[in-house]
Amino acid sequence: FVMLSLFVASSWAMGQVNVDQSLTIDEYVNDVLLGEGVTATNISFIGSPEQIGYMTGGSSADFPIEGGLVLSSGNAADAFCAGLGCLNCAGGNPTDNDLLDIANSVPPLIGQSFTVSSVNDLCVFEFDFDPAGDYVSFNYVFGSSEYEAWENTTYNDIFAFFLSGAGINGPYNAPGAFPGQAVNIASVPDSDPELPITISSVNGSLNAEYYILNESDDICMSGYTTVLTAVYPVICGETYHIKLAIGDGSDGIL
Repeated sequence: FVMLSLFVASSWAMGQVNVDQSLTIDEYVNDVLLGEGVTATNISFIGSPEQIGYMTGGSSADFPIEGGLVLSSGNAADAFCAGLGCLNCAGGNPTDNDLLDIANSVPPLIGQSFTVSSVNDLCVFEFDFDPAGDYVSFNYVFGSSEYEAWENTTYNDIFAFFLSGAGINGPYNAPGAFPGQAVNIASVPDSDPELPITISSVNGSLNAEYYILNESDDICMSGYTTVLTAVYPVICGETYHIKLAIGDGSDGIL
């Protein structure tokens, strides 16, 4: 079961990238995210339709991933709007307590003392699925316009992939059908304890091997990660639930 995905915390751009926003919520999940033979059920979405899209045409010297689903705190279609387009965010959408907890778990793990007051401009997908193999795996890139100016501050943009189901016992909320709750399966590779990925935990000064400083005038983000992989063991034939969530830390811009 493979999901190929692109997740960004702000609007983004590059010259040859196309972002298709004509798909339905069901099509984004079943036709873009999921591997062959796997079907999602009980799909839900929090956010505005403009915050999601199907990205193609990447994987170049400028941007490291070929394509997949875009989740954005702004308009995912702002692919050619480098500059002021990066300031535009969705606005509204209630905070997510689990995402806020993850954002605030990062400072003590990296020797910092800042706090994140809220998570804004949420973009959240949730669905159930029955894996066709013994693990769930997907590639992702995280980027933000907060990079290079706001690391180690309250503006700690954050995302997480919450997985729940058979054999999983975690600290994060899950639907009632999954009493073991959820774990976050997106973290800095080989980190112990596991370190969630935010602008403060992966940047030019910390875990720099996973960070790319944007030097292209056509890309909106100040920086983004290399292609990272989230992998977690599952039991074939059992039902699992995943929640893909992203938002702005403390404010509603960038």
